[in-house]
Amino acid sequence: MSSPKVALISLGCTKNLVDSEKILGRMVQGGAVLCQDPSTADTLIINTCGFIKEAKEESIDTILQMAKLKEEAHLKKLIVTGCLAQRYQEDLLQEIPEIDHVVGLERLDSLVQFTGLRPSNGSCHEEKYSIRLTPRHYAYLKISEGCDNRCSYCAIPAIRGAFRSRPMENLLQEARQLVETGAREINIIAQDSTLYGIDLYGRQRLHELLQGLSEIRPLRWIRLLYTHPAHFYPALVREIAKNEKVVKYIDLPIQHINDNILRKMGRGINHRGIEELIDGLRKEVPGLFLRTTVIVGFPGEGEEEYKELLGFLEKTAFERLGAFCYSREEGTVAASMKGSVPQKIKRKRLKGIMELQQRITFEHNARWVGRDLEVLIEGPCGQEEANLPGAGQAPYHHGAGQAWLARFYGDAPEADGNVVVYGSGLAQGEFRRVSVILAEGYNLVARCVE
Repeated sequence: MSSPKVALISLGCTKNLVDSEKILGRMVQGGAVLCQDPSTADTLIINTCGFIKEAKEESIDTILQMAKLKEEAHLKKLIVTGCLAQRYQEDLLQEIPEIDHVVGLERLDSLVQFTGLRPSNGSCHEEKYSIRLTPRHYAYLKISEGCDNRCSYCAIPAIRGAFRSRPMENLLQEARQLVETGAREINIIAQDSTLYGIDLYGRQRLHELLQGLSEIRPLRWIRLLYTHPAHFYPALVREIAKNEKVVKYIDLPIQHINDNILRKMGRGINHRGIEELIDGLRKEVPGLFLRTTVIVGFPGEGEEEYKELLGFLEKTAFERLGAFCYSREEGTVAASMKGSVPQKIKRKRLKGIMELQQRITFEHNARWVGRDLEVLIEGPCGQEEANLPGAGQAPYHHGAGQAWLARFYGDAPEADGNVVVYGSGLAQGEFRRVSVILAEGYNLVARCVE
């Protein structure tokens, strides 16, 4: 018998991406042949997202599009897993009959059986089974599952379950394997990375994990994502400040700044606490880049609360920011709250915040002109990147070599801007010293100085 051919489509966040990597690894362990093109596969697995309305709509649209392959191609099985599958198992089977199996998050190992692969004692959750979906030079390390924070707007605890830290020795072993396969940057992810260890060891141990990771050679960058402002602690701040491998970049979603909104959100911190934390971080960690996320249009947010948020963002001048309109999610506490904000007003407020942040980001970028940076080379500028500011435009490219995409420590992968680098003899995954010659929009343009 020929080996089953399996394709996978991964939707949603980086935490979902890590799940997809381990699912694919388990498929290969079971004897599957992986296909990039779903139309050439026997079985297609769609790892869905079900976090907010837009993500659910994308997941449904993808399922419906791929369902057509069962009629147009030789696709034999369509399997749906991930957050949407966990949340709406029966609904999906009833509404989309082309789906053969809906597999919840607690049943990922059954994917082996449903795909027709040989059984194994291994688990989809084991770090040794993984097929990287990121470029070789960077990877994501998921240090915990689930969440205990119970933010009133969020359905993740109901989908992913309680907060569960992964053993530190397992994480360090997985990180070593990632580095052995080429990773030079590891991005730490979780629903709340700052709480790491509290359930397993009785205390927060993220700072100790950072210490352990920094001892792995030749790992160069460790990036901290998905931190919670209510759960920072002194030892963590000190470790970020002193550890040379921990890049001075923190993803710190504040969600809002008004005390009443923060209380209704269940964030466990107030305006003053957030302000003091940020002031302390910037004092202790010179050159720190802070990325945050905010939600506009939460129930009860009036013009006064919105203007307080806007004023705080202007004063604080986050180096990186993402903003979203509040999405009402069934089953959450916020779904039944009074004071809903019309969609038109949500969009207007979102526009105001993004316009403010655009100006702030452009001002931050302009300060780098004439300075040197260490960058991580992503790869040559392809057709899609050819129109980036500075990419192939005179006089920047003349005699300076090929244009390459890169990132410096202030740019998280797949989230922030780029550095367009001109130079010769460059290679994906290497670190280079560059001199910034131009700031255009969200990107920097630079020349190699070696």
